[in-house]
Amino acid sequence: MMSFKSFVLLSLSLAAITAYVYAQVAPGSNAYLPPTKNGYDYPEPKKPFQPGPPGRTPGNGPRPPPSPPRNIPGQPADDHVHVPGMPYEFEYAVQDPETANDYAHKASSDGDVVTGEYRVQMPDGRTQVVRYTADWKTGYHADVSYEGEAQFPQGPAAGGRGGGGGGAAGYKY
Repeated sequence: MMSFKSFVLLSLSLAAITAYVYAQVAPGSNAYLPPTKNGYDYPEPKKPFQPGPPGRTPGNGPRPPPSPPRNIPGQPADDHVHVPGMPYEFEYAVQDPETANDYAHKASSDGDVVTGEYRVQMPDGRTQVVRYTADWKTGYHADVSYEGEAQFPQGPAAGGRGGGGGGAAGYKY
C-alpha cells in the first residue's frame, strides 16, 4: 500500500507533468493570427480613398454660430418634424407570495401618445399605483397614488433573536 507521503509526491509530479504538457500545447491555440493585407476580410476598394480639397478641417477655422436657444426647456424645437411610432400594447403581472413580489405593468400607444399604469407592492403593505401619459410634445406626466393602509408589524421581542426589537420585520428572501 502507498504511504500518504508517496501519494502526495506522485500527485504533485502528475500535476507538474500535466502543466508542462498543457503549456507546450496551449501556445498558439490562443494567439492572434497575423493581420490580412488590409486588416479586414473583404477585398480592397478598386479606387483608393482620395482626400477632399484643402480647406476647413475639424478643429481649425471659424465655427458656425450656435443654434438659437429653444423657447421652453423640454419642448421640441419649432423645426421638429414628428414621425409617429408603431402602435403597441402590452401587459404583465408578477404575484409571488413566497418572495413577496407583487407588481404589474400595462401600457398602450397609438404611435403618438403612450398611456399606462404600473403597480408595485410596497414593503409597508400598500400598493403604489402610477398612471401615466407620455407624448412627444409634452413629455411624461404621472399620477401617483397608494391603495391600502401602511402596516408596520412588530419585530422580535427585545433581547431575542434580531438584536433588540425595532419595528421592521424586514424582507423575506
